[in-house]
Amino acid sequence: MLHERLRWPVQKREHLLVLAFFSLLTLALSWPLPLRAFAWVPGMPQWAFDESTFIWNAWYFKHALIDNLRNPLYSDLIYYPLGIDLILYTYNVFNALIVQPLHVAVGLVFASNVSIWFSTALSGYGTFLLVRWLLVREGGGPYQILPALLAGLVYAFASNRAIYMALGHYDMTTTQWIPFYALALLRSLDSTVSLAGRRKAALLAGVFFAFTGLAEMISAVFLAIFTIITIIVLGAITRAQGTQPSKPHTPWPIQATGSIGLWRIAFSSLSITAVVAFLLWSPVLIPILVQFFSDDFSLKGWGEAIPLSTDLMGWWTPTVLHPLFGGDLVAELRRVQLRALEGSVRGFRDLNTVFIGWGTAALAILGWLVFGRRVRIWAWTALTFGLFALGPFLQINGQYRFDLDGVQTSFPLPYTLLHYIPIVKANRAPNRNSILLMLGVAVLVAYGGYWILKASSSWLRRFDTQRAGLNPQNILGSIVLSAVILFEHLAIPLPLSDHRVPAVYAQVAAHPQPVSILHAPLGWRNSFGTFGAERTRLQYFQSVHQKPMLGGNISRAPDFKMDYFRRIPLFQAIREVEFSGTVAAELAAQATLQAGELMYLYNVGYVLLMPSISQRFPYADHWQATWDFYKRTLPLEAQPFWRGNGIEAYRVVQPAGSDSFQLALGTAGTFPYRGPGWDMSEVDAPYGTDAIWATANESCLFMPLRHVDSSQHYRFTAQVRPFTWPGGGNEWVRLQVNGIQQATLPLQDDWQILSWLLAGDDLLSSLNRVCFLWEETAAPRMVLAGERSIGSTGVHLPLDAELKSFVDGAFIALFDEETGAQIDASAGRRGVNVTVLDPRSGEVLEMQGFDTTANAYESRKLAAFLAQIPAGHPVLVANRGEAAAFLEETAVEGLRSLGAAVSLAELRGQYFVLVGVKGAKQGTALQAMDDPEVFLSLSLNRDRRSLAAAVGIVEIKSQAFSEPQHHPSPREETERIGVVVCRMPYRFLFC
Repeated sequence: MLHERLRWPVQKREHLLVLAFFSLLTLALSWPLPLRAFAWVPGMPQWAFDESTFIWNAWYFKHALIDNLRNPLYSDLIYYPLGIDLILYTYNVFNALIVQPLHVAVGLVFASNVSIWFSTALSGYGTFLLVRWLLVREGGGPYQILPALLAGLVYAFASNRAIYMALGHYDMTTTQWIPFYALALLRSLDSTVSLAGRRKAALLAGVFFAFTGLAEMISAVFLAIFTIITIIVLGAITRAQGTQPSKPHTPWPIQATGSIGLWRIAFSSLSITAVVAFLLWSPVLIPILVQFFSDDFSLKGWGEAIPLSTDLMGWWTPTVLHPLFGGDLVAELRRVQLRALEGSVRGFRDLNTVFIGWGTAALAILGWLVFGRRVRIWAWTALTFGLFALGPFLQINGQYRFDLDGVQTSFPLPYTLLHYIPIVKANRAPNRNSILLMLGVAVLVAYGGYWILKASSSWLRRFDTQRAGLNPQNILGSIVLSAVILFEHLAIPLPLSDHRVPAVYAQVAAHPQPVSILHAPLGWRNSFGTFGAERTRLQYFQSVHQKPMLGGNISRAPDFKMDYFRRIPLFQAIREVEFSGTVAAELAAQATLQAGELMYLYNVGYVLLMPSISQRFPYADHWQATWDFYKRTLPLEAQPFWRGNGIEAYRVVQPAGSDSFQLALGTAGTFPYRGPGWDMSEVDAPYGTDAIWATANESCLFMPLRHVDSSQHYRFTAQVRPFTWPGGGNEWVRLQVNGIQQATLPLQDDWQILSWLLAGDDLLSSLNRVCFLWEETAAPRMVLAGERSIGSTGVHLPLDAELKSFVDGAFIALFDEETGAQIDASAGRRGVNVTVLDPRSGEVLEMQGFDTTANAYESRKLAAFLAQIPAGHPVLVANRGEAAAFLEETAVEGLRSLGAAVSLAELRGQYFVLVGVKGAKQGTALQAMDDPEVFLSLSLNRDRRSLAAAVGIVEIKSQAFSEPQHHPSPREETERIGVVVCRMPYRFLFC
């Protein structure tokens, strides 16, 4: 009998049968991927090529950690020459680890596809195990297997996973450990399980939590929220039942221990889980936390939280991938893009990622209604994550602003609370909460199916006792329910992306020198936007050529990384022609002027012009214009050395170059040579000498060399003056060249020439990264004296202020203490403008203007206003126009009550400003009068930059060069090196 073969406990062969069932379905429902598994991957060439990112991740993990014994959380192969941290990158470290055997044995693409199939099949199997365990506790008998399979189908093959797969979001399809964690968590909290069993379950929960976090950090946050929900629900059930013994058919008999027992078990189990999870995850988690708290990588404002939220109508609308109810995915992606650009296109703001399903929802609601409190954890999980998936504001058919009888309003949702929690707020896509929403729904569906099986068996038992338990009707009913669920979530054929690597990259890989590569299209992308027409598939091709490349895709990164490229005219011009097909003549001239110099700086060896991809805009419209711009601007060979697959590949014509290089920082055109850690000024002259401020503890320069002789020694010299202040300042600096530590040298409080002797082996015949490691940095505002005392009143203004009165107007400006942002604090009227501040915070309490140029009545109002100001409050005054025309003595007496020493006669025909304190002695305020304008400032040092040192001339030269016999002055050194600089191939930069 079938029910005998499916009896509890499930035998090993039946575990294998279940795994085989989900594996076969996984292959079938990823059609036609099984036919193309060695060259194609799930994804869309008209979208962001995120699929290429995850395949690149797996390659780079091996390339860095195994092949080169380097930190895989940093790469200098993309965002060249800056390099980029991969700490907050969507890495999916778990998949990068497990695919390595297949990566080596079979190939990168096939290994990636197997990891996707593995995740899908295990998602179904894990959910099956979770639900089977829950139903056994319901006394499930023979009815546990089929509902558990039903739940596995919902979780593994829900349309949200298919959409994420089609968009290449492989981190959001690595969901297999979530149901395993839920099962281990519940077992670790179960008082009927032995102490050893609970500890084993807690340990496994920690392992599964760590695996989830290694795949996607935000999924681990979801598990933490799920854990909180579980503990809260258990606590509520325990309090409701008190210490009475458990009744049959309760969710699990942990309640028998009472509240104290629950919290004791929870503390013990969760402690083990947390420790294990931390130990396994810590190599990645610790750098993540350090970077989160040292830099602000959270969303700016709401980021993309609104367009990436789930639409309420989407819950009941099949996804675009459905073969009957869907549509054209490429057209839908274009509609989404146009809506983002124009805002006038109707419909959902993004692809519909979360279709719950009609039959799925009906079964889930049935399970919730019938079992009530016994499925409370799963109902709350579905409700909580469903609300979170809806995002910060309720959206219905793409609208989140609604007209309520002429009033525009929106409806905030619980997700807004997450937006203000550190780390959690970094999640820019609320729809990702759907992975826990669908787990809750899957369990509720199982309970609904379980009730149907039991009810139908009870009904049959009334007529035929031989047909009790599992029977053909039950099995047929389960097949029908399974078919309904699979049909409504159907997403075939699965969109695929061609990841065959063009043959030209094998030739590029054979180049023996460390050259870099420039592509068309060229673009940089992070979580907050793009610069240029980014195409991540070009980054994946790096797995073959292994050369550094300009461009790249990263998640969160400091603003400087993108701003560096945005400020360079050549890249500005390329971006313009990619997006519009044209570029302004002035910008094109600037780009042409610096093109050869940048090719030399970045040691670009190859330029590859890539064809367009159909309907991938804007490059699809402007690829020919982009190619033409490259050919007339860059120093390329006359003919491509390779043609094929629509690609043209060129070698770059480089000058012979030399193993010496000099750079005059602080002069025009040196910005491309400055990496992170420098002031953003194009030119500067600190201490009266052409130089640039180093603004971080590590300040790096890019210095191109050619023909470096590894057997020789080289000398690096730098003209430096440290930033010093009373009681502190830099006392030493260390040099780092291409990651190799050099000597530490002392600093003096004056301009000096620092010199390091470098081994030739430390230098590259390419771009060299030379970094100063400063002992200390400080903001002048914090360490240098400033003055905000209000005359001789003994009171200090709590924030910076500037006041000006002149022929065309008057202003009173305050400056935010934290950011330095200017705050307009003037009423802006003709006559006398008065601003009253809080003496502690500097908050503007009152801001009034009195038009004493018009009539005496305004003068009396001014006098009354000044009289009511509380004693001790700072008051700022500035006049506009002929303010004394109708000014009366009572108003002047009011000004004297602020500490001013003025008379009516002195004010006539004058512009005046005043900073006083109500009740101060006459003559103690800060005041100024003049004609035709007057200005007054109370400010600490306004410079909020973090400064380390000013650096002027830097130079690398062979030790064979003759050394100077004395330390020249900064001006002498500038003139000496300037002569050499003007003999360089690109002397126009400096001369």
